[in-house]
Amino acid sequence: MERKKVVVIHQIRESMTNLEDTIEYYRPDYLFLISCHHNIRDKPDFARLEVERKNARVLGPNVKHIEHTKLIGIEDAWHHTTMMEVFKILGDIKQECEELAGKDNCEYYAGLADGTALITVGISFAAVLHGMKTYFTRGRRSYYNEEYVLEIENLNKITEIKNWLGSKYNTKENLNYLRAIIDLEDRGESSISSAKIADMLVPKTQKAVDNAMNVLISKGLIEKEKREDKEVKRNRIFYSTDLGKLIIKLNPK
Repeated sequence: MERKKVVVIHQIRESMTNLEDTIEYYRPDYLFLISCHHNIRDKPDFARLEVERKNARVLGPNVKHIEHTKLIGIEDAWHHTTMMEVFKILGDIKQECEELAGKDNCEYYAGLADGTALITVGISFAAVLHGMKTYFTRGRRSYYNEEYVLEIENLNKITEIKNWLGSKYNTKENLNYLRAIIDLEDRGESSISSAKIADMLVPKTQKAVDNAMNVLISKGLIEKEKREDKEVKRNRIFYSTDLGKLIIKLNPK
C-alpha cells in the first residue's frame, strides 16, 4: 500500500485552538507554520516550541506524530510582492518535503484561517498552482458540533483536476471532448449526444466518445441527463458543469 506523508501548512497569528484542531483533523507528519514577521515572536514562536515539545496537553495527542516542524516568516503582509513571496515559500516547502519523504509521496494541505492580509490570498493562489489542497479552521462554537476544519471543496476540486491533467502525458486529450460539448452549448445545442460530439471530433468513434464521457463525468466536469431521477443508459445527453467551463478557461488551446 502506498504511503503518503501528510504535510500541513498552517497560518498562525493568535489561535492555538485552531492549530490544535487542525493537527487533530489531519494528523500531519510535517507541519509548517506561517506568519507575518511582525507577529512571529509571539504566538507563532510559542506554537513552534509546543510542537517541538510534543505538548499533547496544549495541542492534543496527534502532535506526537509530527516528525518535522518549521516556522516561516513572511516579510510584509501588505506589499505588492507578498503573493509571489508566498508562492515561492510554498514551492520551497514542497521541495523540502519531497527530500524528507524520500520514496514516500506527500499530500499537502494549506490553511486559510488565522492569517494576515495578502498572505491568505497568496496561499489560496499558490496552493492551486502547487497542487495543494486548502482548508479553513474556524473558531470553536457549540453550534459547529465539533466540526471545526472545513476543506475548501471548490478550490480543492480545481487542484484535483490540475493534478489529474498533469499525471499522464495523454490525460489532457480528455479536454478536447469537454471543449466540444461547450462549443455545442455555445451554438445553442440543448441535446448533446455522443454522436454529435463524434461528428465534431472526426475520426473519433462514438465508442471513444462514450469512454471519454465516463471519465469526464467521474471528474465532475460534465453531467448526464436524468429522466424521472433515473440514470439514462442509452442515447445519453450531456451538459458541461461550472467546474468544466472553468477548467477549459484555465486550459485554452
